[in-house]
Amino acid sequence: MKTKNNNLKNITYITILFIVILLLLTGYSLGKSLSTVLLSYQAEIAEPIVEVRANPAIDITDTVTEGSYTFYVRNYDENGKVSETDIQYTIEIQDTIDEKLKSTMSYELYKNGEMVELQNQKTNVMELSHQSLQEDTYVLQIKYNKDASKYQQDMLDKIQIKVHSQQPKNV
Repeated sequence: MKTKNNNLKNITYITILFIVILLLLTGYSLGKSLSTVLLSYQAEIAEPIVEVRANPAIDITDTVTEGSYTFYVRNYDENGKVSETDIQYTIEIQDTIDEKLKSTMSYELYKNGEMVELQNQKTNVMELSHQSLQEDTYVLQIKYNKDASKYQQDMLDKIQIKVHSQQPKNV
């Protein structure tokens, strides 16, 4: 029985020794790797400049049925500093005119002397480049036709011109 136990011990020792040698020869190692990457970036935000200048308000009445309102959209300030980024903008004409009387008013918008198409009283997207000084001159022609509606009531309403600007997304 002793020889059987000795043989079993010898086989166990040999097996353990074999596994240890096998592990040493395979070059396999267990470990945990930890790496840290530190990023530091300093950037300045581009300064967009969009200025809108306009002339005084106009009054349209029964006797003065047409009016022109001139305004300017530019990419530089009064000191001549140009916008550091391109600017996209749209122009929207908003009024508080009652729906029944909408047909009495008509609008035409001109950019630098050329007519701009209005869709739902709003322009398509236009752009100001940051490469050089740019000023666009706009003239809004407003026409009032009191006879265009069967409703006879005075209009004490206001028309607003809104310029919506944003920086292009691809910049």
